[in-house]
Amino acid sequence: MEMNMERLMSMLEELNSITDDGEGMTRPAFSDFEDRAHEWFIGKCRALGLRTHQDAFGNSFGTIGPEGRGVLAGSHLDTVNNGGEYDGALGVITALETAAVLLESGVELEKPMTVVAFRAEEVGLVGSSVFTDTLERGDDFEERLAEMNRTVAAVDDSIGYADYTDYLELHIEQGKHLESKDLNIGIVNSIASLHRMIVDVHGEAGHAGTIGMAERDDALMHTAKILNAFENIVQSYGPPFVGTVGTLEVSPASPNVIPGRVRFSIDLRGDDMETLNEIKARFKTFAETNYNVDIAETPAKAPAHMSDDIMDHIKAACEAAGAGYDVMTSGANHDANPLSRRMNAGMIFIPSKDGISHNPAEYSSDEDIQKGAEVMLGTVRRLLDA
Repeated sequence: MEMNMERLMSMLEELNSITDDGEGMTRPAFSDFEDRAHEWFIGKCRALGLRTHQDAFGNSFGTIGPEGRGVLAGSHLDTVNNGGEYDGALGVITALETAAVLLESGVELEKPMTVVAFRAEEVGLVGSSVFTDTLERGDDFEERLAEMNRTVAAVDDSIGYADYTDYLELHIEQGKHLESKDLNIGIVNSIASLHRMIVDVHGEAGHAGTIGMAERDDALMHTAKILNAFENIVQSYGPPFVGTVGTLEVSPASPNVIPGRVRFSIDLRGDDMETLNEIKARFKTFAETNYNVDIAETPAKAPAHMSDDIMDHIKAACEAAGAGYDVMTSGANHDANPLSRRMNAGMIFIPSKDGISHNPAEYSSDEDIQKGAEVMLGTVRRLLDA
């Protein structure tokens, strides 16, 4: 039983013909282009012999095998603006090709396999969070849904996780780890927790020419020392813990004025909440003890841990396919996150050239795609037999 790589790549090309004008892929969440991609998916499933349905929210499904609780595999079809050809789309197409091969083989399945294309992953895992009933419902819930042209009733009618025991997702790595180690496959053991903070550093604005260096209360110089300490603290814990300062605003932002205030963001990720809280506490203690700062935190998102059983199945599939692999944490978020809260979940990574993603230059070789597809097929077969 082998994957038909010519068909797989042809389906990927067909799907990626659905895009807005401009460089790369542009199928934004809830756009006409995302709608058309889901219409294409349903049509292709039917042409291959899969039973299809769409839930009230717009997630799309194609199923083979008997009725009952089964295995779910897929990803999403939306993209960032001017994104790449593989993020999300490859996971859906690989799962679809897996189902097609199983159907053509004539093998009698003990339980069903369903291919899923989730909605709106790129704007917060929305479709998969609806499906798993993990979408946050605050006071503005109806207003947020109205912006998506959806209703509370559509969300309630689209909760469907109870029909499945396992979820599997293939995705490009979006990093350099596999490429740097010349490996075919990444077996994801967890999706990193996310902690975000906004830090305001206070000083005193003054004339750049009249106040001596020793007399200054320069918020930007204070910030430089805080950022250096932050980097050293995070690095002391090693992989997979990472910290990023992505925005920095200086006020009053004039070349002849000593900065009186600086605001910057912190994005802190890792696979263990206790360690992340320790990193955060050390950083806050340093900043608050030595400088005049205000630190505001957003609610932390706990790490999502993948199923040990599915990881074992992926390892066995790698060995059968002759694929070199490593077990790794995903620093990026994926639909597998909310799925893991409701069922056994697993992720297969394939290499990304130069770690580039969310970019027209995003690329994974045909050879890496084929190896990932073989591992996907092998893993699904093991899950169906379990």
